[in-house]
Parts: sequence; structure tokens; C-alpha cells
Amino acid sequence: RDRLVEEFSLDYVPHIHADAVIGWAWSVFNDYDFDQNELEFRHRTVRALAGIRRRIQHLHLADSVGIDFHKTGFTPYVSSLFLVKNAHDMRLVSRKPEDMPYLFQSGQYHPGQFTLETTRSGGGPMAALANLKLFGKRGLQSLLGHLVSMAEALREQLEGHAATTVLNGENFGPVTLFRVYPDGVDTFDVPRRERTEVSFREKLREYNRYNHQIFDLIQQEALSGEGVVLSLTDCYRETTYGEPIVALKSYIMSPFSAEDSVHSVLDSIHRARERLQDR
Repeated sequence: RDRLVEEFSLDYVPHIHADAVIGWAWSVFNDYDFDQNELEFRHRTVRALAGIRRRIQHLHLADSVGIDFHKTGFTPYVSSLFLVKNAHDMRLVSRKPEDMPYLFQSGQYHPGQFTLETTRSGGGPMAALANLKLFGKRGLQSLLGHLVSMAEALREQLEGHAATTVLNGENFGPVTLFRVYPDGVDTFDVPRRERTEVSFREKLREYNRYNHQIFDLIQQEALSGEGVVLSLTDCYRETTYGEPIVALKSYIMSPFSAEDSVHSVLDSIHRARERLQDR
């Protein structure tokens, strides 16, 4: 940033905000010894966590950070934090007392200058503080490492199945994006052709519809109290010829998830595929 300020002769220093509402929590691994690996994470998990640390270790360089404790802090919704490095920067989002004549009559503490004072419950901040004190660094390391372990186990299972392909294999977090295909599809070659070959457009659309149908069946099962809850994105990314690629999404966030939970995902996919074949 300083180099750009000098290069373009800026008369101000740009404010750098890090939208780390999910990734902030992995900062607890900044000083984790992956060689010693005291928490005994499996090798694939250690590799993923080390990859996350390489990306998150520079978070402290940001001027401000957005944090959602209700995501990776395991608190109820809503519990968020806007954190600035320099208190002076809070004036960038504050209101002037003269604009709010019915507030700020006395005292020195006036959060209403930068937030909706008197309209929000204190439950969110208290929940965040309680969890940080309860878990501590080691507790969060254990929880987050477990989620990554389960996500890695799911990816390994999906990659080993002839009818599924993982789209975000290089992702190190708990989110897994994948596609499901009918029998007889070469899942090693077809994903590449979907992304790059315009002549494959109709097949891409056909398999997009297929994934929508798989999602609908899994969703029906989940709403009846069985199976698993997955989500769907209509456009994981666009192909080189401008078509959206539909993807199913698994977001493992429960600390109670286990290998059986991973098998449940595969079982739900299998049942949905069988139901489509029987139609």
C-alpha cells in the first residue's frame, strides 16, 4: 500500500478492510506447531490447516477486520464485530453529536455515535466473549481442526466415488462444493469439458438439471427428518463460454460431526441417484 501511495502520489492513505467474517477464527493456528502437532490431527488436516495459516497470518496488517462469531465462533445469531486497528478510524463511520441532539447529553461513552445504541441486545457480544473465554485458543484449534478433518474426509470419499467430483479440492476450509453425475459419465474428463468446451454446452445444461434434481430429492428427505442438509449454488463459476456451473454444497460446522456424518452425505446422494434412475 505504501508503495502505491508513493507511486501514484496519493494525498491520502487507502484504508484496507479485511472481510474475514469466516476466516478470522483460523488465526488461532498462527503459532500452532504443525511439526509437533499436539492435537494429533491427521496428515491431510495438517496440510489444510497449514495452508489456511499461510493466508490468514497477515490479517493483522489490515486497518479493520469484520468478524462473525455466529459463523466460526459457534455463537447464536447475531454476533458480529467490526474491529479497527486505530481508534481514530472509528470516526470514519461515526455520526456527529450535533446531528443527534437527543443523545450524548452526558458521560464519555457514546456507542450511539457508530452503532444503533439502545436498539440491540447485548446477547451477541456476551455470547462472543463467553465462547472466547470458554474455548480459548486451544479449544478453537480443536474445534476448527475437527471441522476441517471432517470436510477433508468428505472430499476424500467424494473423490473416490465414480459418480461425484469435487470442484474446490484446493479449498482448505469446511466448505465442499461438488457435482453428481448419472451412471456412465467419465467424472475425470467431463468436468474439464464442461468448463472449457463450448460444444459441451447441452451436456452441461443436462448435468446442471440433474444436480438440481439431486438437490431437490435430498432436500425433501432432510425436511422429512432424514438424511442430511445440503445447499446448492446456481453458479459455482462460469464456463469459458459463459454458462453457469451448478454445484451442491456441504458446509460442516457441527463439532459433533463424525465419520458417520460423512457417510450419511454419501448415502443421501446414493438414494437420490437411485430414485432418479427409477423414474
